[in-house]
Amino acid sequence: MREVVFVDFARTAFGKRGGALRGFSGTELGALCLKGLIEKSGIWEKGGNEAVNAVFAGSAFKDKLSSAPVRYMTQLAGFPVSTEAHQVEMQCGSAITSINHAAFQVALGYTDVAIAGGVESHSTRPVFLSSVTDPYKALAPQWITMRLAPEDEQNIPMVAAADLIADIWNISRTECDEFALRSQQRLAAAYASGIIGDEIIPVTVPGGKKAPDIIVNKDEHPKPDSTMEGLSRLRTVYEGGTTTAGNASGMNDGAAFVLMMTAEKAKELGYEPYARWVMGADIGVEPRLVLNAPAKSNLKALRLAGLDIADMDVWECNEAFAAQNLGVIKEMEQLTGKTIDQEKWNPNGGAIAIGHPNGASGARITQFCMKQLEKTGGRYGIISSCCGGGQGTTTIIENLRR
Repeated sequence: MREVVFVDFARTAFGKRGGALRGFSGTELGALCLKGLIEKSGIWEKGGNEAVNAVFAGSAFKDKLSSAPVRYMTQLAGFPVSTEAHQVEMQCGSAITSINHAAFQVALGYTDVAIAGGVESHSTRPVFLSSVTDPYKALAPQWITMRLAPEDEQNIPMVAAADLIADIWNISRTECDEFALRSQQRLAAAYASGIIGDEIIPVTVPGGKKAPDIIVNKDEHPKPDSTMEGLSRLRTVYEGGTTTAGNASGMNDGAAFVLMMTAEKAKELGYEPYARWVMGADIGVEPRLVLNAPAKSNLKALRLAGLDIADMDVWECNEAFAAQNLGVIKEMEQLTGKTIDQEKWNPNGGAIAIGHPNGASGARITQFCMKQLEKTGGRYGIISSCCGGGQGTTTIIENLRR
């Protein structure tokens, strides 16, 4: 197989639901991010406007603008009509799975250059009405409630799934709050040090008749002034549970993508790659245990790559909930008998702090992983996410800027 490398990346800032990016659909945010990545990387200048053969992207909650969102966003971004557009649905792991699918095609010779990632707009996510209510019954259209599992006992809300993981692994509310506070603090430190931020593509929000345009280039969700005292005052969602708004991710708007190609093509075009794609893996688990699925997909990816826990210098796992990440760590440690260094776990903060535009988050954590590896000189990084419905997805990368 051919060697697959990452040569550049970009994302929008992550906005709050109803925040500065509320006027953009997911496809529009995706198009803006794709255009920004094309300009940032100079790929069309280096290889012509047909240099990118394919775009792979996903989202978890559909799009208000198009039923073919990836094709739509590539056209909106000005890609040639010949550019392939692959829509990947893996819930919160959609961007990671998009990256793996792109890597498979590049490695096997189906394509030379690809962009992969994802988008989400919680501010504009659509809702659905049934179109099959018999009109003669004089009933109003019925709202459709989407499910993640066919069995009622498996089809539980994500907050309940987080509390279930906390119960299984005996994770306390204090541990969750400590983890959440650490996420906020690490993200604030990463902004201050400059390790993150320059990957953000500014988005211009048009002003009104008398109001100026607004440039959105900073994440809206972080709460760097969080304290343990403040977190401890928040109520749990369910009585007796562990999960609060303070130790869970947000529902956010944003897009994120990475530019991938063969090592040979990178050399031809004059790129210095950030990292090499090593391995990807997916796995299924009980839907109600979805939040711990990355533990198993991580171990599967490590086994397929011939690597070990001790080989990993950076662990990036999307922070849907603090209980989820702590449960993933505990399960991997129990299954392997080895200890995971939590200093290497989401070292620049995670979705609890920066927010969670579901389909985009996997590409964002991939970017954070590459930046951390470059900063520290570490060799291997692992990127993972749980996926609604009971799946886990993982990517392993190797730093090429050591």
